[in-house]
Amino acid sequence: MINVRHIFRNIIVPGAFRIPKTVSVNGSIDASVSGRIDGNVRGDVKTSGKLVVSETASIRGHIYAADLVVHGKVYGDVYITNKAHISNKALVKGDVNAMVLEIEEGAVVEGAIRKNVQPVLKADLSHTPVAEEIKVSAAVDAETGGHEEEEKNTSWF
Repeated sequence: MINVRHIFRNIIVPGAFRIPKTVSVNGSIDASVSGRIDGNVRGDVKTSGKLVVSETASIRGHIYAADLVVHGKVYGDVYITNKAHISNKALVKGDVNAMVLEIEEGAVVEGAIRKNVQPVLKADLSHTPVAEEIKVSAAVDAETGGHEEEEKNTSWF
């Protein structure tokens, strides 16, 4: 029986990029259109559209996209601004950050799952609000002896 949801979930609009399963990419991909990856990628994948990672795909790097459908393997953190769907055949070794998350039974996710967490680039941590918050928090801990109640991250659980 053909699953209609599966067909519609994997549709990519005309003009989208596609990496066939016989192609390996060493380096980052930065696209302003949606895309589908059937091959291997060693590097970050960034797109402002939807990204489909097929069953034959393997990505060793971080993923940044609006929407994501994973059927293959991802070794890196995932940052999705809208919806992420992880199928029952998927393997994700890294943190999953998404506004809406759908995980099928049988999927493997080895990492934290967070709701709506934006990525922080490690190269310029000193001037970000997160770094300022860490400095202020460290100063408060030094004054109070660390007895302040910690603020918890937004989590799915």
